[in-house]
Amino acid sequence: MTTDQDDTRFPADDSDDSSYFQRRAEWHEGRAKVAEDSSTRSLHLRFARLYAARATS
Repeated sequence: MTTDQDDTRFPADDSDDSSYFQRRAEWHEGRAKVAEDSSTRSLHLRFARLYAARATS
């Protein structure tokens, strides 16, 4: 049975978690660069900052 708290969705190793969050931050930064409006750009930049902070914690 799969629940919202299922541990198999994320890597068990902390370094893998950091890599994942860093990749997500980079993806959002890229999307912000090509966003067609300021609200979308702002949203992607916000997520990029959140993921980057999570990658370093």
